[in-house]
Amino acid sequence: MGTTVRLRQEGADRALPPLSPAITQLNRLVELFRAMNAFNPDTVSEARLKQLEWVAGELAIAVPMGLSETAGESLKDLLAPEAVKAYLSLGRGGHLRTMATVDTDLTSVDASERIRIYCLETFARHAKVPFETPSLPGWALRPTVSARFRDVISQHLQLEAGKWPEVDRPDAIVRGLAMWGVMCDTLPRLGELESMRLQDLTLTEESLSLAITRQPQGGLRGKIAEPEIAQLSEETAWLLSQWLERRAGLVRQLQGGAPTHLWLSTPPHPDAGLPIKRRGISKWYWKVANAVQIEQDAAGVPEADLVPTRWETMRRTLLAERQGAEADSR
Repeated sequence: MGTTVRLRQEGADRALPPLSPAITQLNRLVELFRAMNAFNPDTVSEARLKQLEWVAGELAIAVPMGLSETAGESLKDLLAPEAVKAYLSLGRGGHLRTMATVDTDLTSVDASERIRIYCLETFARHAKVPFETPSLPGWALRPTVSARFRDVISQHLQLEAGKWPEVDRPDAIVRGLAMWGVMCDTLPRLGELESMRLQDLTLTEESLSLAITRQPQGGLRGKIAEPEIAQLSEETAWLLSQWLERRAGLVRQLQGGAPTHLWLSTPPHPDAGLPIKRRGISKWYWKVANAVQIEQDAAGVPEADLVPTRWETMRRTLLAERQGAEADSR
């Protein structure tokens, strides 16, 4: 006997009929992605898994609405152009929401539609069914901020580190200095920072370099990326050497196999010595930026000049600065 799924939308119960064959197949595919994430988060990240689950949930709501005459019969029919167009239209109009909202405008944003399309492509690719990719909405990047904020954060980290003799500095401080240096030198996204490994480092007599695999973005999603070799500054190389010594001490305390990730959690975190997740990296940057904002606020710095609390905003600023310098040098 089929079960009836009940969802809440805009404060009212809404019952869905038993799952169609298409949604049953889709749910099996989502279970596969969950297994892939559990086995190796580098293949399907936590963030991507949540997006896939979200789109699968929307499709379960949309199929009974009548995407097409055959949309519920199979996953192939569900991902056919007519059904996809109808689904995106419902999603864009805010008709697939499952939670109450105080916003009077229920229409979905461009970023949500891009995520829907990327997830549909992923479903089709893994299910090996035909898929015609709809046109993606244009990109509208958030405004960047002043590049001098990089120096403000660097000074804050150095002042914090200066509160301890070098040998007594907490591992978190040593890691933070090294990680900030790598972030400024290589401008990685959080997922790229999380996936860095020891074997990505190459030390020569002249320099220290890091192989970084950029995650394909926009229309390049799903493509296989080639590692990019980034040269690290002398200061970052020195800070990184300090962290590698501390890292070795953390690994020695572990039982079992040693992780190969470059960045590990540090005491007093209960998972000290284990790889730090992108959420942990994001939280670390937020804490640093928030502490700097408190200092700026006490100094009377205008709100518009406060450091950003999102690394992505800072990353885009530094990237724009670097690209501008490269253009001027040509």
